[in-house]
Amino acid sequence: MRRPRFRLFLFASLVSPLLLGWGSAMAQDASPAFALKLDPSLSEAHAEITEGRPVYGSGERLYGRSGRDTTLEGDAEVRKAGSVIRGDRLTYYEADDELFAVGHVRVTRQGNVFTGPELALKLDANTGWFESPSYYLALYDGRGKAERIDFLGPDRMQLVDASYTTCQFDDPDWILLARSMTLDQEEDEGTGRSASLYFKGVKILAAPVFAFPLSDRRRSGFLPPSVSVTSRSGLDVTVPYYWNIAPNRDLTLYPRLSTRRGLQMGAEFRYLQRSFYGGAAVEWNPDDPVTGTSRYYFDLHNAFTNWGGWGGSWIMRGVSDDNYFVDYGRSIVSSSERLLPRIFSASRSLPNYWTALVSVQTWQSILDARPGPYERVPQLQLRNIVRDAAGFDVDTVLDATRFRAPTVRLPEGWRSVANPQLSYPIVRPGWFVVPKAQLHLSSYQIDSGTGMAFDSTESSAIPTFSIDSGLVFERPARFFGRDVTQTLEPRLFYARTPYRDQSRLPVYDTTVADFNFAQLFSENTFVGYDRIADVNQLTAAAVSRLIDPSSGAERFRFAVGQRVYFSPQRVSIPGVAPRTDERSDLLLAASGELGGHQSFDTGVQYSVRDKDIARYTVLWRYLPPDGRILNTGVRYRRNEIGQFDTSLRWPVAPRWVALGRLNYSFLGEGRDPISGVPNERGVIESVLGFEYESCCWGTRFVVQRFRTALGRSTTAFFIQLELKGLARLGSDPFGILRRNIPGYRLPTDRPELPSRYFGYE
Repeated sequence: MRRPRFRLFLFASLVSPLLLGWGSAMAQDASPAFALKLDPSLSEAHAEITEGRPVYGSGERLYGRSGRDTTLEGDAEVRKAGSVIRGDRLTYYEADDELFAVGHVRVTRQGNVFTGPELALKLDANTGWFESPSYYLALYDGRGKAERIDFLGPDRMQLVDASYTTCQFDDPDWILLARSMTLDQEEDEGTGRSASLYFKGVKILAAPVFAFPLSDRRRSGFLPPSVSVTSRSGLDVTVPYYWNIAPNRDLTLYPRLSTRRGLQMGAEFRYLQRSFYGGAAVEWNPDDPVTGTSRYYFDLHNAFTNWGGWGGSWIMRGVSDDNYFVDYGRSIVSSSERLLPRIFSASRSLPNYWTALVSVQTWQSILDARPGPYERVPQLQLRNIVRDAAGFDVDTVLDATRFRAPTVRLPEGWRSVANPQLSYPIVRPGWFVVPKAQLHLSSYQIDSGTGMAFDSTESSAIPTFSIDSGLVFERPARFFGRDVTQTLEPRLFYARTPYRDQSRLPVYDTTVADFNFAQLFSENTFVGYDRIADVNQLTAAAVSRLIDPSSGAERFRFAVGQRVYFSPQRVSIPGVAPRTDERSDLLLAASGELGGHQSFDTGVQYSVRDKDIARYTVLWRYLPPDGRILNTGVRYRRNEIGQFDTSLRWPVAPRWVALGRLNYSFLGEGRDPISGVPNERGVIESVLGFEYESCCWGTRFVVQRFRTALGRSTTAFFIQLELKGLARLGSDPFGILRRNIPGYRLPTDRPELPSRYFGYE
């Protein structure tokens, strides 16, 4: 039969003074009753108290000396404010607040667990030592052993001849051995000496001194090196150093050494202030062995608010030569850059709903983007928006811009524009009508000496009238066994702009608008102020949606729209033939959920005149919560884009996942609408990789090939070893995987504790 246990409250060392005091109180007259205050939850505020906290103990045997020491034996236990110490024998010295434990000692504190044969610990100060302990750190899911642990305070400890891993300790796949290791939770930093890292029994890293973070809080130090292999740079190694200058400023230095390009220095500075934030990045190779020249890249950017009432931003980017991104880019995003902006923009609010804008825009054009767009040096704009003034909405734009030509013999000079608009929205439940009138006034002061057939001054005045209207119908319905709310939303939009001869006006920043559902309800078929299309047209469209009545989420959408022209177009942009059709292409779009974690998004532009499809987009996605991903899509636009795109993340074996993406161009004629590069058949970008995940480590192998310029491609290889709870070694493929595989999620670095009471015993 189990012997009864003693439980005591150790304000004094022995139970007898406590019992005597309690008996004396009972002998006296009963004091007035008082109500206990119930707390429905554990309070974090009480955990902040560090002095004068009571000590509780229990055991099978109890003995000691009054006022000096108390000893518990047999399944002994002592508790004090979240710390629990168990052992075969515990002796507590009240005067020193010190506890000695012997035999099967187990300490739990803030979810951390330490076990060993012998312990000496001052409870409030948390100072002392632990002989030959094993330990478990709950916050990092880490465990290990040591010859000795010295507790140096509430949040600091030093381990001697220690081991550390996040694997199961009986046979760990990786383990860190260190002569000494200090964990400082207040500074969120671990440091050590004479460390060796073993993976699968093989030493892969050794360091005389080392440091590592204990949380995601920023700290200065070397970051894990990045290693990659590309066909244009060869073996590429980057060793970043992070300097945490202040809570709102930091600097990253990233020297980069490659077998083909030599040594490249890089730095990125970031800052965050109350009224502004931004950064600066620079890369410099003093002597590229391939080109025999010095090469550089810079990026300066800043955003600000309330500088004397002004807010805005600036950005300045540039490279030393056309092929910098082709040679040094690690992704298709960077290697495809052609226009590098140098832009300053600032705006502020003025009285009576006016807003002022000041902007300067220049560019560095490289490769296929030459000669580049016109530059604005500067642009000055005033805008006034007034809502519901006696039922009317007023929108007025006043703009003055000086344009600088990218090459000689192109017109340049000032353009002044005034565009007042007046509308009267009538919006009621289930329907709306919005009549609108506007006047477009423009004036050009063209510099002499350009050699072009333009007068020094040109101007135009063009009115436009439009009326927008729509209805909204709803009804309850049931599709595929689900109750939904179905809508039918027809819409009519009429626009009228008379013809005005604009052939003698230069074209600075205007182009033909992309034909889509948003543009269907626009008065002007051009984007920009240099051309205002003569239109007499009616747009008819309808949208039907299926809505979940319980959540309001849209489950399905179908839309159709077309425009009818009552007169041919006479205003055009040089080099672009005016429209002659009586009807526009037919637009159709559908998107929604298919069930089983599947969704789709489609759009079709059907040419009524040519009886064929001018453009289509089809996208299907499978995204279950277990991490599998499958995306497939096709994009086509006649003579411009024809691409097949698919990406996946799919299990292929236990713990192994395949990663892939293929973007293939099947169009061999025409030009890309953005860069102007001639289309060619072939792979634009491809990614193939494998990902392995175990309980305490993971690895990723990724090969990427992408087109950098016409007839040129780059191949890159990435490999990364992740030791969970310690570090990631090798090259970082996550940016590539997230961009190429929509839906890809980064793995979690470490578990998060719900509160300080996690693991409480």
